[in-house]
Amino acid sequence: MKFQYVSICFLIGLMMSCGSTERVITEDGNVYEIKGNSIKNNGTDITETLTEERKSEIESTLKANRKAKAEAEALEEDLKAEQKALKEREEAVEEKQDELEEQQEALKEKLEAKEDARDDFLKAKKRLEKQQKKYEKLKKKGKLSPNEEDEWSEKLNDLKEELEEAKEKMNNLNK
Repeated sequence: MKFQYVSICFLIGLMMSCGSTERVITEDGNVYEIKGNSIKNNGTDITETLTEERKSEIESTLKANRKAKAEAEALEEDLKAEQKALKEREEAVEEKQDELEEQQEALKEKLEAKEDARDDFLKAKKRLEKQQKKYEKLKKKGKLSPNEEDEWSEKLNDLKEELEEAKEKMNNLNK
């Protein structure tokens, strides 16, 4: 148990002491590894053998690389933000399009209902007129008995009620 704690502490200490190393490739193609203040080339520490001018060149290249990396990360973040905003706009457009399609469907259904109501009204009016003509014709010829007259009167009243209902339905849909 004690060994586990010691080994965990050792690993944590080792990781913290490693720090980060950065690679720098200079214009002449040499690859240097920089860790803290030491500069290595091919695994050999050459910090002391480099001239101050060469050290400053490596440092400036390192700073330029860091700056470029930071700019690239900033641009990547901006790009992600723009992509997110674009996606949100696309979703909003799709949502609006769905709403418009629903409205269009509702208008189409309302128009169909109006046409159906108008057709029903015209049919009811035609039936009433046809039956009234038939009744008048039979009445003029004297072919109606008092019972038949009551039946015709009731039939005509039903047709008038049907016509009124169709007219009311049509008027309600036209509001």
